[in-house]
Amino acid sequence: MKKVNPALIAVVLSVIAIVISLIAMFAYSVPYGYMPMMGYGMGYMKGYWDWRQYPPGCCQGPVSFSSNGERIYFTGVNSKGERIPFTGGPSWLIMHGGSCINCHGRDGRGGFIPMMCSKVSADIRYSELVKEGMSEKDIKSVITKGEYDDETLDWCMPRWHMSEEDLNDIIVYLQKLR
Repeated sequence: MKKVNPALIAVVLSVIAIVISLIAMFAYSVPYGYMPMMGYGMGYMKGYWDWRQYPPGCCQGPVSFSSNGERIYFTGVNSKGERIPFTGGPSWLIMHGGSCINCHGRDGRGGFIPMMCSKVSADIRYSELVKEGMSEKDIKSVITKGEYDDETLDWCMPRWHMSEEDLNDIIVYLQKLR
C-alpha cells in the first residue's frame, strides 16, 4: 500500500472545509446584504435575551411591514431598499448590520445592556420620551447626532444618517409603540 503524503491530506481537508463554509454562508441569505445579529434574523439573540419572558414564536420580525418606520425599526433598511448608514455604535453593528430592535427590543422598552456596550438601553417609546421632557426635535437629535440637552450620548448609540422622510417615519413608528 502506498503512503499518502500528510500535507496532501491537510490541503484536501482545508479545501473541503472552505467549500462547506461557503455553502453554509450562502445557505442563509437575507435581502439586506448582511446577517443580522438579532431582531430580524435567525438565532438566539432576537432583541429579547433579557429577563422578560415571551411565548415561543413571538419574537421574530414581521414578514411584511405596515410602514417605512416599522421596516427601519426592524431591519435598518428603508422602503426603497437602502440600508440606513450610521457612525458609531458597537463593533458588531458595523459587521452584521442592525437596527433599533437590536438594542431597544421589539417593543421599544430597552432595559438591558446590549452586547459590547456599558449602559442599559433606553425605553424609546414616544410616550416615555415625552414624559422625560423630550420634544420631537430632541428625539431626532438623539437619533441623528447622539446628542440630547447639549450632552453627547454614550458611543454605543449609533448616529443614524437618514433622510428627513425616513426620520419622520421612524418617529411616527415610535409613537405607535405601546
